[in-house]
Amino acid sequence: MADALSQPDPILWRTRPRAPMPGTVLAPLEELADGAAKEFVFGRGTTVFSMFVVRRGAQVFGYLNICPHYSSPLNHRAGHFLNEDGSRIRCTMHFAEFRIEDGFGVAGAAQNCWLDPVPVHVEDGNIVISRPGDQA
Repeated sequence: MADALSQPDPILWRTRPRAPMPGTVLAPLEELADGAAKEFVFGRGTTVFSMFVVRRGAQVFGYLNICPHYSSPLNHRAGHFLNEDGSRIRCTMHFAEFRIEDGFGVAGAAQNCWLDPVPVHVEDGNIVISRPGDQA
């Protein structure tokens, strides 16, 4: 997990149990409204892999669903990943906030920490987990 003293590791997500393969299609882009976030879950039980994607126009940003401060899911309720005005990712357990574009903690208990990225991009109208060399 990334912390205040390091940059986020773009391949760390692959070490998590049940991590999907690069190239996995998550959903059609049109299923994620502009300015919204959506969770994607692989597996179940104690080895569940949970990530989410935030859409900003034609761009998408993916992260593990783990708060770097509390090591718990960022969303207390399904689908709730953003603050009220949709400008930042928010941990609903303790209200830490992160920039959407790079996952850097800018407010609250996780300030100066990083969310762990899951590289995603849009390909043929679908949100896809990036393979090495894909344009993100």
